[in-house]
Amino acid sequence: MTEKTGVQSDPRTVMAGLRPQPFGVGHPERVVDPVIEPMWSGLRVLASIDGHDVVLADALGEPITEHTDVIDALAEAALAGGLVVDGFLTKLPDRDGSGVYVALDDLPTSSQLAGRSLMGIRRTRSEDPMKVKEAARTFGPDDVVTFVAIDLLWLDGESLLDVPLLERRRLLESVLDESDLVRRGVFVRQPIDAWIGSWRSLGFTELSFKAANSRYQPGTATNDWVSVPMPRR
Repeated sequence: MTEKTGVQSDPRTVMAGLRPQPFGVGHPERVVDPVIEPMWSGLRVLASIDGHDVVLADALGEPITEHTDVIDALAEAALAGGLVVDGFLTKLPDRDGSGVYVALDDLPTSSQLAGRSLMGIRRTRSEDPMKVKEAARTFGPDDVVTFVAIDLLWLDGESLLDVPLLERRRLLESVLDESDLVRRGVFVRQPIDAWIGSWRSLGFTELSFKAANSRYQPGTATNDWVSVPMPRR
């Protein structure tokens, strides 16, 4: 399933053999030298871009044929000959990041986040995670859908799966331009206290912690990548 060796010139074929890397269930404090991001709500997808030939596929590898405006925008945004990108289709985020699906009931405090794993944080009945996620993945006819890129897996005939995450993210910034319908997800390093309030106010409900030196493992969850609820303060 993983295309790691040799030169493959067709990003569509490369993408067909890949699946998004899931998150593990470890504790964020155990992630070595983490890159920290707000977790986007929406539909996790992979995108292959080869000039004006753009293909979107969901986490199961099924093609996504709607959202043609996003597909056209991705074709315009590519600054390299061929790309395979990991990202999210999400309801309209403005260029400042606002417009994310909001569901903020009973988020944990920073001390709870530091002291418990994701599975150990208690949720109230008013917060149904499955309903929240399903609502974020459901796009209505009036919703503006945006692609937010979070990782770069393949570039101009070369697999990047064994390239460290931080270098993949830096490459992503150089080969995918931004527009109204295409964005690159923000990432920061520790400390993150100054970011929590703004991310929370924009509607983000989770954080992701990824080891800066981690490799991309398609379809395989590891504790190098974990997600946790957004702290209240």
